[in-house]
Amino acid sequence: MDTTTHALAGYVIAKTGIGRDTGKWGTIAGVSAAVFPDIDLILGFLGTDFSIRYHRNFTNSVFLIIPISLIFAWLFVKISKIRRFWTFFSIWVLEIAAHTFLDVATSYGTMILSPFSNHRFTLDWLFIVDPFLVSAFVFPLIGFHFWKNGSQVLARLSVLLASLYIALCGVNHSQALSLAKQYSQQRGLAAQAVASVPQPLSPFRWGNFILTEKKIYHGYVNLIGTDEGGSASKESFLARFFGRYQPTSRLQYRQVEKFGDSTWVEKALKLEAVKRFYWFARFPVARYKAGANGKHRVEFYDLRFGAINGFRPFLYVVEFDPEGKIGFNGFFRSHRWPFHNRQ
Repeated sequence: MDTTTHALAGYVIAKTGIGRDTGKWGTIAGVSAAVFPDIDLILGFLGTDFSIRYHRNFTNSVFLIIPISLIFAWLFVKISKIRRFWTFFSIWVLEIAAHTFLDVATSYGTMILSPFSNHRFTLDWLFIVDPFLVSAFVFPLIGFHFWKNGSQVLARLSVLLASLYIALCGVNHSQALSLAKQYSQQRGLAAQAVASVPQPLSPFRWGNFILTEKKIYHGYVNLIGTDEGGSASKESFLARFFGRYQPTSRLQYRQVEKFGDSTWVEKALKLEAVKRFYWFARFPVARYKAGANGKHRVEFYDLRFGAINGFRPFLYVVEFDPEGKIGFNGFFRSHRWPFHNRQ
């Protein structure tokens, strides 16, 4: 999840009563613990490639929850002068565990077994920024001003509401995923991976993906949709965005070639940096584009992250000069190449 959601969740969880006699220091500890794993966001200054390798890595490891909690519990006792070591320890353990769960619930991928494994675990339940989940954590903040003595009750209701919402997303994910599996089985596809990825602004809209050796099949479904949007205007961005989600009764899948037929793609695939991108990408696509002045450009992107107004997040580009030497190798952002590797 985004750091703001983590901070809100940490604040509300701290207000449920787990702080006992720690007062404001329990709340400070709760928020600090809730956002602590995102300290690795500073890696973004070292480049997108570096960030992809190490974001949600060590700081999200389940093996570090106890050591980190012990260290910061001791630190908070020293700073606050409140001798409640095990209370601070419990706060840190619970808050970091909640942070880790919310991260795993998204589709980005979290290396919870680091440093022993770099496998990216994901439940694919929640979109990275979920306004409904944020609302569940925001409503008690408003209620605190009108019912100061009921902060604990409001906080617990907030956690309950958030838990029910996450459970709803889990159920919807299971339903959407079953549609993708059903499509794969009916057409006898040799699926290497099948996933249903959460979409923005609704727990009922999902992107289904089926990975095979040479192709990727993808379709977008609205679990509670009817034939709405079928005749809607496609002029605005929102109309086009929501119009691509089809009701389950007429869900269709498009086929996308993974690589295409290009020796330049094959050459780019041998690069270590591209192999790292493929470790990160779950539904990777490669496309060759002839560039100006005899240059050869290969683009790699992950269908999991849909294009927004023609721009694709995590677009990786390898550009060869006319002699076949690498002129550029890195992530393409905002029509510029600020993060790159020269080889």
